[in-house]
Amino acid sequence: MADDLQEEESGLLLAAEECPREEFGDYHSFTRYERTIIQRIMAHGPVLLRGGRGSGKSALLIESYLEMKRSYSSTIVPIYISLRHLPLLRFEGVEYEAHFCRILAGEINKEFRRVGAASFPITRDVGALLQALEANAREMQKRIVLLFDDAAHIGRERPLEDFFDIFRTISTSRISCKASIYPGVTKFGVRFDVFNDATVIDISRDERRDNFHEIFVEILIKRFPQVYRKISSSRSIAVTDFCRLMGRAVTGNLRSFVFACNSMNEFEALGYPELTKCFLSLSGNYFWPLLEEVAPKLGSYEVLVQPAQEIAHIIFSACARRRVSYVLVHRDIMQRQLKIYEILEYAGFVSKKEASRAMKSGGRGVIFSVNLCNLLEMTPGRRLTSELAQNWIDGTDEPFELRDTNSDYSRIEVPVPGVEQDLAILGKPIATLTKSNAYPYGLTEDKVGRLEGAGLDTILAVAEAPDEVILGIYGVGQANLRRIRDVVHQAIWM
Repeated sequence: MADDLQEEESGLLLAAEECPREEFGDYHSFTRYERTIIQRIMAHGPVLLRGGRGSGKSALLIESYLEMKRSYSSTIVPIYISLRHLPLLRFEGVEYEAHFCRILAGEINKEFRRVGAASFPITRDVGALLQALEANAREMQKRIVLLFDDAAHIGRERPLEDFFDIFRTISTSRISCKASIYPGVTKFGVRFDVFNDATVIDISRDERRDNFHEIFVEILIKRFPQVYRKISSSRSIAVTDFCRLMGRAVTGNLRSFVFACNSMNEFEALGYPELTKCFLSLSGNYFWPLLEEVAPKLGSYEVLVQPAQEIAHIIFSACARRRVSYVLVHRDIMQRQLKIYEILEYAGFVSKKEASRAMKSGGRGVIFSVNLCNLLEMTPGRRLTSELAQNWIDGTDEPFELRDTNSDYSRIEVPVPGVEQDLAILGKPIATLTKSNAYPYGLTEDKVGRLEGAGLDTILAVAEAPDEVILGIYGVGQANLRRIRDVVHQAIWM
């Protein structure tokens, strides 16, 4: 049992929100650029923090929360609220509001007990919630800062309108609201004006910036010292170039970078042959399976995953033939198929760099950088050389231009998404979450068997089961419970 638990706990942390607060500083560091973002989050006024999967949104929110506790305890009461609660995905309107108010009031109570404040009333009404928040802020003579994490879910967009309505309602001079969202979030509701009712901070990392590599160097030194030493002793590639290349390879995604570095521990030395193996392994065993993982989370948009795969193949094949690492997609395509590109961006296949650029062939389009791991897989010879790596690091190539007139592209059939529906992931067997390419952070077969033996045979059943039910299973302790919860949450939420 101890070995089984050690095996589970020795893996990577799934996400920042799963990291114990007392260990958060051991696993996270922030560049000067990110520190400026944290300062903007901590400032007065509502803020929306926008970034893709694994881009560091949760880490920035949590660090802002911890920093406010450290530096402004006499003037600010910060409250971090994870919105990973099933009712918030499954209901809307009055029911959503009631569940939201209950969850928020519970988290406020926890923080108020920590600072010795009076208990906060549990309410199902937003108006009563706001009155209570204002009254407490006046009594304590402090500003209350609410940091909402995982507020958005691409697969269930209707409840988002309810969230942003509440967000706008409870944002006042004494109550500051902050929330993390994905680039694909567009349904803000009729009352919320994203340009006037909040400051939007985009945190995507652009490889064209001089300081692009800094965060990746810090992660390498702090979390992967063995890999850092191997790169430092390499005769073929410098640490800075390695971090620029690998950061560029995963389109600036921190979680994917961590996963890549973890896979490099197996190599005795690191040079271009090992990087070639790493890139190809990530393409086949990490990025393509990500679309398989994402599909059942997308609700009515699940039907778009197949055409997204086909479009990705066209883009990577064309870029590989032309030896370029950027694609410029005509705006007519983007207007019709925006959700497909949001799915590809979420899964780390592409990363938007410019919203509008002139095309040589006429018109304007959106420019994306492409994932170098998938690009290498399509490149003739499938071998990373110092010359190819330097071209990618420099990033000076002209983009491949994608238009409707592309014959392969015009043959792709794109179905129309239906009405919103429950996420397919909820009805999947719990065995779906066994460790695999699609779920690299998954559960062991032993834990899956124990859950199934207790009658918890679907992801929904485990997600809805009270802690005491799971702890009542023989061989499942507190650490196992936390791991099970983390994996299930990661499977459901985007």
